[in-house]
Amino acid sequence: MGKLVLALIFMMLLAYASFAQQSVCDYKVEIIVNGEEFEIEDFKWRMRATKIEGKSTNITGTAELEDSNGKTVKNYKPWTSDSIAKQKTSSEYSPNLKPGSYEITAEISVECDDTNKDNNVDIRKIKIKGAKEEAKKEIKNENAGIETKAEDALTSNTDNEQITNKTTKIIPKTADGETENTIQLANKNSQKIQQSQPITANIIKAPQIAYESGNERAKGWIMMLLLALSVLLNIILIWKR
Repeated sequence: MGKLVLALIFMMLLAYASFAQQSVCDYKVEIIVNGEEFEIEDFKWRMRATKIEGKSTNITGTAELEDSNGKTVKNYKPWTSDSIAKQKTSSEYSPNLKPGSYEITAEISVECDDTNKDNNVDIRKIKIKGAKEEAKKEIKNENAGIETKAEDALTSNTDNEQITNKTTKIIPKTADGETENTIQLANKNSQKIQQSQPITANIIKAPQIAYESGNERAKGWIMMLLLALSVLLNIILIWKR
């Protein structure tokens, strides 16, 4: 009886050992990217999981892309408990990144006893070119804006000068060598005043002439009246005698 129990225990240990040996595995992940520096439109990448040893299992894969400040720009999850026999490759990714430095981190987890988890993570650094070109474009745009403002200011000054020239008349140098700037409006007003002076003089002189003629006539009437009174008095005196 004791030998039978020992035999059963031995068989159970063998089955357990066999099962444990079959559940041991090793899978690795790698980032597939052609180079380290790329133009914006040329950057593409993939991730691939490969079985090194062990049995087929299920796999979950994730990845993230970070910028130089450690900020996550993109997240990826190509597999979620997907079956894998030997190898599995993700779709091709072509994120539209701005110029700068980035880091891709890919990671896998499997549903077996992975004996080497160091190769379950892969990290690659890449660079998107064009940062200097973008800076040059910004500087060029700023300079263009400054030039535009300068041109606008010059145009404004030119327009103001044209308006000033239209309203201002420059008189040539006089005999004494002095130059006088006279506004046409002032000239027009001056001309109007000069033209109005004879009319005003005539208007003022006309009443003076009329006034003088009236006095002379009055004096004439008074003299005639006095002469008539004198004659009348003489007649009266002679009559009384």
